[in-house]
Amino acid sequence: MKLPVFDNHVHLRREGRFIEAVKEFERKGGTGILLVNLPIPSDATRPDYFDSMYAEAERLRDSLKASTHISVVLAIGPYPLTLLDLAERTGLARAEELMLKGVETAAEHISCGKADVLGEVGRPHFDVPGEVMEASNRILDACMREARNAGCAVVLHTEDPTPGMMGALALMADRAGIRRGMVVKHHCTDLVLDEENHGIFPSVTASRENVFSAASKGTRFMLETDYIDDPARPGAFMGIGTVPRRVRELSESGRCDESALWKIGFENPATLYGRDRIVQWW
Repeated sequence: MKLPVFDNHVHLRREGRFIEAVKEFERKGGTGILLVNLPIPSDATRPDYFDSMYAEAERLRDSLKASTHISVVLAIGPYPLTLLDLAERTGLARAEELMLKGVETAAEHISCGKADVLGEVGRPHFDVPGEVMEASNRILDACMREARNAGCAVVLHTEDPTPGMMGALALMADRAGIRRGMVVKHHCTDLVLDEENHGIFPSVTASRENVFSAASKGTRFMLETDYIDDPARPGAFMGIGTVPRRVRELSESGRCDESALWKIGFENPATLYGRDRIVQWW
């Protein structure tokens, strides 16, 4: 029986490999992806910037659905580092306003069925001035609240995870009124145990070390590459075939049986994003 293979963080662009990359993923055993929007080469201060960015991501998703047989779940939202670019041009207060408008616009697209998930959103993954981090956390709080209202998951871009940081995110989720399990930590390590992730859902970067360690602890995680489809950086951050390869390695090594791999590759994304969006083609 064909196993489900879901890559929980993929970026694609028209000037990259785009459909060719996803067809490679499919040939290697992939069955579904979370497609995450990229910033577009336009002036982010324009009133229609975020709407245009999300519409382009929706067109990419539609092209993939017409050209492949994989499930494509779409995540849209203002990329956290856009705040820094905007702050240089408009000042931090106006930049925060623009980012919050981007969050609201994403939630509107999701609520009317144009997209599925809010993300990747959050805060810079490196040290920034205190006032920038404070603004980023206010935006992150708004993201959680909008995801709660839209009834969708939210995918977070933050600094590298630790149990303490995951606990802090869990408390933020509680304050925002969103279930902890609907908050997905992108670029996560093997923090699979409840005492490590505090209910936040780990999306584990698919290095062999991370994947094998995560699988030794349980099945409450997903796998991701953070493939960026950049012609100048082929295979970054990980190649599009990485998750199918890791799933095969988990199976062939005996680290995961079929039921565990179904949990990781189908049940987990279906629970987070909706069963109707994770089509079973096999």
